[in-house]
Amino acid sequence: MNTTFRDLRYAARRLRKAPGFTLVALLSLALGVGANTATFSLVNAILLRRPPLAQPERLVEIHLTGDDFPFTPFSYPDYEDLQRASEPVFAGIAASQLLPVPRDLGGRVESVLAEAVSGSYFPVLGLRPTLGRLLGAEDHVVRGGHPVTVLAYDYWKSMFGGDPGVIGREIRIAGRPYTIVGVGPREYAGNLRGLAPSLYLPILMLNQLQPSTSELDERGNHAVFLTGRLRDGATLAQAQTVVAGFAAAMRKAEPDEWAGNIRVVLTPVNDIHVSPSIDGIIGSAAGLLLGVVGLVLLIACANLASFLLAQARTRRREIAVRLALGARRRVLVRQLLTESMLLALLGGGAGVAVAGVLLRLVTRADLPLPIPITLDLSLDPVVLGFALAVSLAAGVLFGLVPALQSTRSEVMETIRTEAVVAPPQGGRGRISPRAALVVAQVAVSLVLLVTTGLFLRSFRERATVDPGFGRDPSVVVTFGLQGDRYTQAQGRLLVRSLEEQLAGMPEVTAVGVASNIHLNPLSTSNLPVNVEGLTPPEGQLGFSVDVARVDQGFFEAMGIPLLHGRGFGPQDVSDGPPVAIVNEAMAQRFWPGRDPVGRVFQADGRELTVVGVARTAKIRTLEEQPRPFVYLPFSQDYSSLLWLVARTRGDADRAVPEVLAQLRALDPDLMIFQTNTMARHLATMLLPARLGALAFTAFSALALTLATIGVYGIVAYALRSRTREIGIRLSLGAEPAAAVRLIMGSGLRLVAAGVLIGLALSAAGARLLGSFLFGVSTYDPLTFVAVPLVLVTVGALAAYLPARRATRVDPTVALKAE
Repeated sequence: MNTTFRDLRYAARRLRKAPGFTLVALLSLALGVGANTATFSLVNAILLRRPPLAQPERLVEIHLTGDDFPFTPFSYPDYEDLQRASEPVFAGIAASQLLPVPRDLGGRVESVLAEAVSGSYFPVLGLRPTLGRLLGAEDHVVRGGHPVTVLAYDYWKSMFGGDPGVIGREIRIAGRPYTIVGVGPREYAGNLRGLAPSLYLPILMLNQLQPSTSELDERGNHAVFLTGRLRDGATLAQAQTVVAGFAAAMRKAEPDEWAGNIRVVLTPVNDIHVSPSIDGIIGSAAGLLLGVVGLVLLIACANLASFLLAQARTRRREIAVRLALGARRRVLVRQLLTESMLLALLGGGAGVAVAGVLLRLVTRADLPLPIPITLDLSLDPVVLGFALAVSLAAGVLFGLVPALQSTRSEVMETIRTEAVVAPPQGGRGRISPRAALVVAQVAVSLVLLVTTGLFLRSFRERATVDPGFGRDPSVVVTFGLQGDRYTQAQGRLLVRSLEEQLAGMPEVTAVGVASNIHLNPLSTSNLPVNVEGLTPPEGQLGFSVDVARVDQGFFEAMGIPLLHGRGFGPQDVSDGPPVAIVNEAMAQRFWPGRDPVGRVFQADGRELTVVGVARTAKIRTLEEQPRPFVYLPFSQDYSSLLWLVARTRGDADRAVPEVLAQLRALDPDLMIFQTNTMARHLATMLLPARLGALAFTAFSALALTLATIGVYGIVAYALRSRTREIGIRLSLGAEPAAAVRLIMGSGLRLVAAGVLIGLALSAAGARLLGSFLFGVSTYDPLTFVAVPLVLVTVGALAAYLPARRATRVDPTVALKAE
């Protein structure tokens, strides 16, 4: 122990004597370890951290799967049927549905994310309350008869200050009072990772929480997620057999909703990170991100090793003398390793601080999301252990070689020589370890820069995609017409009154409503369509086509032009002939080369007449090929959940409060879910690409900075080691510019070698990025030409700055240099 303390004191003295070296090394490590720790914290929160479920090995998630969809949730009637059919193998099945609900705070309404759950939810998962009780069987008896709620732990702490007296208090949700009966467990954040509910509500209250009064009864409403707990002694194979029989029976009993090859699939909870439908994508993205920041760490560690090698050369005489006086080599190696380990641990500590700052920036970012993503990005013991392991590995792996090299010196030869240091090239025909590290740094930096260039080009391509709507500033409000307060006639009257009020505002130029808006990542609606002369796909009742119910002002408000025919108007009354407007893609798909106006198709058991053709707009994603779409008139097809779009002359953000005030003036208790602008709505679709481009840009800039430091360091080292040579050249009449070219040449050769290796690595690995790119080739010529030019330019500047000092060398002083 005394030996360790002595080595630490000696290492601390050495680091204090070289403040410049210590500061640059700590900065390099702090940036490298900080970026890795922050990224690992994100991966840990999404993929590694597990909720506190009881016996999770007995739990399975239950989904529907078919030829057109790999995983989809159930409807509530299907859940009830499955629960009865699977009693032999499941001890219980938990049902849950995520939904935003409005909470009345007196002067304003807060839209919060809630999870509507069955009475079996908490017992099946094996969760216990922090306070009070959780929802149970007594809250799953009568539809609409259980106005109680459980607060999520974090919501209890943030909104109620952790007050234990909340039990028994009432809060207003969706216009009704609900009694708080408990507080959820601290470490549980809902059924879907990242979407943490603030409230848990009985699923039998769903019709009171949503505008529609038939949510629970709609067999086609697939929004209920199921988790089952296997009975003791039951196996996954047995359960799969039971649910396969259930699916077969449902295909016969409910052929309309179970048409085609719909099956039930069971997935062990321990095999799921977020959701089976997106785990593959998230895993690939996480692996790519960890690989990128790992390369950044390697560059930082290469700088550390380079600095340590430089110090080792400057200390060769000291070490040789100590060896000559009888010091053991293993003792010297231990002391040198202690120095590198202390440096690595200090850098790791600074890196944890950097990670904390980065994570705070991430959690406070105002992201254009329809539902806020909630992740616990705290630096928990797992993350801190990762940071410690990375720091220790950096200290050992990149400190061992310099320690061994510096203690391998020939004692008498080192003592006799005048030169303390040697040129970095390591002699004719071979390259020194420091130079090799710089080449590796440049190569890795080029790989990161090429990757960043491809992502930036891909993001630019996505950002320039024309969505087909939303070019003008607009306010977007999502609201519901509660079925127990509004009949269909009353709902249509309120919408008409609202549009008249908004149209009278000087800043509003057009107003319209729809049952769903284009590019809504949380919801899509479709219906089976049949056209005379065309046969639907095998096993399907019709062609599946996306649909929305809209009013006559919708197309102008959204900026979607009608290309042919007419729009919806007063003549399209509820008891009149059913009509529809289709987009160009549908017209070309079903009536190619013919005028679609006046054509008839069947949907929902009705014959609809096409009265107009609208321009095709993006429906689900910006990358999609043109998809058929049907617009039905709101006057004939009522919807209780509506998206209002108000196009404005000026800044839409400034118009949001005024539009909201108009809604409140018409009905203070109107169920408002969300207020937004069209710009932020569209930004949601670009968010993943934008975040990816920003992350890669930041990491690449960091890697380029570290590589520049490496090039600068080795050229400065070369200048110092060749001071005498330069002095002789200048004293013999050499031009200073020639000395600059001489010194720069050593650095540029390393940069060129790194660029060539990096290009080869980038070309070999580019094909792995194909699934992440849009509109750009993995071997994009612009990227593969521009990036090396940038890197060579930066490398030349890094080499020039120390080389310029060669012009200021006094030959007399240089000739006296050791």
